[in-house]
Amino acid sequence: MVETGSYCWTVFQEIKQGTRAQYLAAKALKTKSWRFHTMLMMWFQRHEEPKTITDDFEQGTYVYFDFEEWAQMKKEHFTFEYKYLEDKNLD
Repeated sequence: MVETGSYCWTVFQEIKQGTRAQYLAAKALKTKSWRFHTMLMMWFQRHEEPKTITDDFEQGTYVYFDFEEWAQMKKEHFTFEYKYLEDKNLD
């Protein structure tokens, strides 16, 4: 699906939280349009343009990375509430 590569997933998941390596992995994922959901603690990427976009959320089909299955999965009709969007600028 997406060419992010398992290296960034490994670094983000397995490296101690708050380290420079985890920061760089998160930055690389964000450059590939992945977005971190702070409540679900998962990375999501739009599979297609959302069907609905409001000031508070967007809804549509997304790809997410399942750390337990170690695979990218598709979630249809998902509502991504912006209040759970990790929006730190990593530049």
